[in-house]
Amino acid sequence: MSVSRTVMWGEMKGMRKVETVEQMPPDYRDALLKIVYALASTEFASVEQHQPWINKGPTPEDRYAQAQVCADEAHQGFIDCRLLRSFGPDGEAMAERLLHLKQGEHLLHAFNVPFESWVDLCGFCFLMDHVAWYHLRAFEDSSFAPFAREMTTMVHEERFHASFGARRIRDLVRDPRYQDLCGAGPAEAQATVDKWYPHSLDTFGAADSKVSARAVALGIRRWGNEELRQMWKADLDRQIAAAGLRVPDAARGRQLR
Repeated sequence: MSVSRTVMWGEMKGMRKVETVEQMPPDYRDALLKIVYALASTEFASVEQHQPWINKGPTPEDRYAQAQVCADEAHQGFIDCRLLRSFGPDGEAMAERLLHLKQGEHLLHAFNVPFESWVDLCGFCFLMDHVAWYHLRAFEDSSFAPFAREMTTMVHEERFHASFGARRIRDLVRDPRYQDLCGAGPAEAQATVDKWYPHSLDTFGAADSKVSARAVALGIRRWGNEELRQMWKADLDRQIAAAGLRVPDAARGRQLR
């Protein structure tokens, strides 16, 4: 993907993109700092969730994919931390804090939830990494130029994670060999989809978020929370049904609206 040198949407459309913190108006800085911190927190938290399952996948390909997912998430987290530090002392403090948080302390609830099994890990990749993919797509060609450049790799990494999870959930429904290797099948696949579906919907954030709306207006991201949530829902509802599973009730188990 090519990255433009000018802002492509919002109030700053047509202006040169922002390269440094010194160029940011106060409201731009405040919104971007919150967004980068939230993103970075999910990367390191995801590594912590995955870590107990490294080398426990039922196939060599699974074990490779699991190691790659952890490496990608850590890589993205360190990129976000570097961006945080560019904000000065407050950003440096945020970055340092992220490196010490443990499960139960992370900003977003879904990333404090442990994986209960290999099937649960696959369900997380299928649903939650699709959430991450949609979030990152919203930052493609962001008005913050360093962010836009990083998305050229991050978006593809997240797509790999999500595609791996989607394929393994389908295998749990349809492939007797993989079912035997996992000791699980359609019932377990449905259970993990039911578990992560409400978490995924909540992870997009509140529908009336002022930070989200301001980020769109400033060209930092292309879509707001609710628009992204509905894009994800239309896509994943279709994928869940195509896999032969029941689409969960979108109102059940939710903590955010």
